[in-house]
Amino acid sequence: MADYSYYFVMKRFLPLLREFGEVEILEHAPCDEDVARRQHTAPCIYLSFTPPNKVAAITRCPVVPVFAWEYSTIPDEEFSCPEDNWVRALQLTGNAITHSHFALDVVRSQLGAEYHIESIPAPIWDSYKHIREARLTAPPRGLDGLNLDCTIIDSNDYLISNTAIRPRPGGVTSSKRLLSELWNAEPLVYRFAAGEPGPTLIGFNEVESWGVWSRSGYPWVLFDCAIEGEIELTIRIRGYMQNIGKRLRLEMGCASADLLLSEKLQTHVFRLNIEQPTNVLAFVGVVERAVGASDPRDIGLGLAEIGIRRPGAVSVETDSLELEMSRDDLVCEGIHDREEPGCWTSSSRVSIQLPTSVAGDFRLRIDLFYMLHNHERRVEFCLGEVCQSVTLENNRTIYEVDFTGVATTDFICLSGLGFGPSEHDEDPRMLGLGLARLSLRRIYHRKTPVALAGKIRAALATLRKWSRESSLIKVLRSPRGILYTAILNPKDGRKNWEDIISGFVYAFRDDRDATLLIKITYHELAELYEDIFMYLIELHPFKCRLIFIHGFLSEEQYEQLLLHSHYIVNASRGEGQCLPLMEFMSAGVPAVAPRNSAMGEYIHVSNAFIVESSPEPTFWPQDPRQVFRTLWERIDWESLVTAFSASARAYRGPKGPYLKMAEAAAQAQQQY
Repeated sequence: MADYSYYFVMKRFLPLLREFGEVEILEHAPCDEDVARRQHTAPCIYLSFTPPNKVAAITRCPVVPVFAWEYSTIPDEEFSCPEDNWVRALQLTGNAITHSHFALDVVRSQLGAEYHIESIPAPIWDSYKHIREARLTAPPRGLDGLNLDCTIIDSNDYLISNTAIRPRPGGVTSSKRLLSELWNAEPLVYRFAAGEPGPTLIGFNEVESWGVWSRSGYPWVLFDCAIEGEIELTIRIRGYMQNIGKRLRLEMGCASADLLLSEKLQTHVFRLNIEQPTNVLAFVGVVERAVGASDPRDIGLGLAEIGIRRPGAVSVETDSLELEMSRDDLVCEGIHDREEPGCWTSSSRVSIQLPTSVAGDFRLRIDLFYMLHNHERRVEFCLGEVCQSVTLENNRTIYEVDFTGVATTDFICLSGLGFGPSEHDEDPRMLGLGLARLSLRRIYHRKTPVALAGKIRAALATLRKWSRESSLIKVLRSPRGILYTAILNPKDGRKNWEDIISGFVYAFRDDRDATLLIKITYHELAELYEDIFMYLIELHPFKCRLIFIHGFLSEEQYEQLLLHSHYIVNASRGEGQCLPLMEFMSAGVPAVAPRNSAMGEYIHVSNAFIVESSPEPTFWPQDPRQVFRTLWERIDWESLVTAFSASARAYRGPKGPYLKMAEAAAQAQQQY
């Protein structure tokens, strides 16, 4: 039987164990009755690949816990139950296997020198003979041609500043980058109120009872699935102070839409066609910090709700819109209440939210019922981001303006309007232009036969589908540089991934050819997004490359990682044996690593660039009290930076020393 984290160790032992007899893998811990049934055919030994406190209490056969340990003492106290005391648990079994002489010495120091325990590392060296031979004939190529079918977060895909991070336009091209799985087309509704589950928010403050305020100039939302195809995007949003009335662009992959931020929450609905799968919705055009705001936070926009669904019917582009300003219930700013002729403008700038979004080429017709303070005034009309200027003439009440190449938008703006007192003493309002109605009609420049147009659309759809499917496996490419690889669980407090990331950037800040690739083994990547993006912001500026990958790698792809990596990196406070480090070194990959705990048996100056460490008080990971009862090793960060720099010089210099280190790495694992 194997505990989850010990499962991979057990797999390594299985070929060896099968040389001694029949092996049965148990799904659950056995009891004495289970053992008795099995002993009818042959004597048995129970190997429990678990911590000693999880070993089943059986007496009918020998019990041998197989465990890793990296602290200076084992638990010898009860926290909640007798099994918490490892000394007691090991005394009951009378036997144990661990994976290092470090752990062996720790156990014997507390149970006595005669305690029956052996150090047997996982037997993996033989498995990498073909990789060692391949690395001798072809030197590692770094990212050049490295194929990885997994989720990828690449610093080169983002525009980074000291205060914000956003996807680089056109930078995320593979459907596997930052994506988990394709959207199943079930409607998605996210309400950003406190306590409600939702997507990952980047560049936002803490959620409140109504929604959430952005806190940077480049806020964005990271969905947990990849959106593609034609969608209806609904968003309930507002502006704050200097962003009220400002144009905001929504970007999802190559699709985009424009809206105007209002003082109050408004709902906007857009139809978008997303050709490449994406799970990023970015907000572009938010002015960062308000000056003199009552709220001291950095606030740009307020987000209350996002909805995504497939359109209810076959998508039909909007060809025309008729807006009766006297009757239609429109969302407007800079306009007085509706009255029978229409409505009066009340400021120099007016915005009108359209009942549906439009895109393409349109002719706008404006019907006026009065000019008042706008005779001979030059006024700018905008449909989304496309603007045209018109001079208002005396006695002319109808104007037509053409807009070409309009991106998806749902607003019309008028600016440069004059306004002043009304002509009637009984009306105290400040009036400008009298708007009776607005109409939009699509402009068709030439006609395409319906059948031919359908064939063209079908051919383009097939081409896009083929293009996506042919790039599901991302080929990472880079000039021939140097690739450092680390494999770790960031939630494991021993692993020091913050030091690895920051140490790498400080060593290679101006080196475009240096890449750190971190294979994340924690099961839920979404919990790490904010940490990863905050590291990129805090460490900016840097020219080196940081790549984080997540997801299962096939044996072939894992071997590619072994073949392409120049160094394997570890900065752990302690290791029971560290399978990834052992695997890479068995394949002939030199290391950047400390010599503490189990690593002290196979990390030497001949095969690694040493990261210095020193004892530091800590608590046993099983102890809920978190009382300091043991020691682990504190990493010397400066020595980590030095090790990175020295290792790069060694590889980029004459190849002899690097090849000797590679050979020594494999030999150390053979001896271990």
